[in-house]
Amino acid sequence: MLSAIATAALINFLILPITYHESEPEYIKNKIENYDYYTISQSGSLFYSVTNQIIESAKNLDSNLTFIGRANIGLESVESSNGENKLSSLENYLYSISIQTIESSKVDFFYNDEVAQVIKDNKLIVSTLTAERYGLSVNDKVSLIGINSAPLVLEVGMIIKDSELSWFEGVVNKEVGFELGIYRNIQAIIWDTKMSENHLIELYKNIEYKRVKITNKHKRNIPNKNWVLPTAMVKEMFGDFQIKERDGTWITTEPSWREKNIQVKKMPILGNTRCHRLMWGPLEGALNQIVDEGLANTLSVEDFKKSGGCYAPRRINRFDAGGSISRHAWGIAIDINTKSNYHPRVVEIFNSWGFAWGGTWTSPDEMHFELRDLSASISKTSS
Repeated sequence: MLSAIATAALINFLILPITYHESEPEYIKNKIENYDYYTISQSGSLFYSVTNQIIESAKNLDSNLTFIGRANIGLESVESSNGENKLSSLENYLYSISIQTIESSKVDFFYNDEVAQVIKDNKLIVSTLTAERYGLSVNDKVSLIGINSAPLVLEVGMIIKDSELSWFEGVVNKEVGFELGIYRNIQAIIWDTKMSENHLIELYKNIEYKRVKITNKHKRNIPNKNWVLPTAMVKEMFGDFQIKERDGTWITTEPSWREKNIQVKKMPILGNTRCHRLMWGPLEGALNQIVDEGLANTLSVEDFKKSGGCYAPRRINRFDAGGSISRHAWGIAIDINTKSNYHPRVVEIFNSWGFAWGGTWTSPDEMHFELRDLSASISKTSS
């Protein structure tokens, strides 16, 4: 009976990895894939109260635990190992890059020995796309501006595939992360030789906030048709820009990028709309199909004009919370029915034109459509 109640109550949870004990058999390797684990997360970042309750749970279970941090910080300049200036941001502007943080004591579980040692040595690991975008090489000195506004110069220790970095643009250890003002965690990972229902019950008992999500090792790769592009791929497809802070939430995007990419065009149903130039094909296609299927009256032009929109240069959360740059800052997201739901067929149409819908996300954003695939509009318009 208890197991049934616990299972039903945990519908709104997600899960993260767990670590091994010194008493475990020697044949078990010091790598996370050799364990069962849960990943625990919530919309945005883990509350401090939730973090403490996860720690208590792991202690009661005698299981391994680590936390993964994340924030977007500023890239100011890059200098080669021989002192050559390779990249400088505009005055009062910075490039924004997503950085992951991980505990030095647990890094061996998640990366190979060479990568783990570089992280332990207080160096910066960067992804391949990021290195190509900013002209980075191993041994370069990168000047970063943290959430606390304090500059920190780090050496590039290694460049590895984006997929090996979980599509973050860089990773550092927690100690370096603290110097950059990155204190918030986006995930907890708890792991052991065997995870049982007892782990779920313990977590549910201790974590008071019930909207966390718990995902196990075997379910974490289930595809979601409304997945979105990681930041590195957004930059690859729609361009990168420097930003200037305005009030912690709103930003100013680099003028040259904005002039090249952000345009105003009259769209079906909505009228004049300000978006990224690559939005026109899929957006117009979706809206025309909505008209053809007699669903134009289900979209609220009034809501769109008053509080919706497409291009809006801002962060998802405030900068001091490590906030990512909103896809609206690229002009590749659109909010139309801000006060009412969409007709299910409208969601299907937008999906078919390459848009992800926010209604199925961990923290649902039911007004939000975000472009992630240009091939859909190319194939539709060329057929």
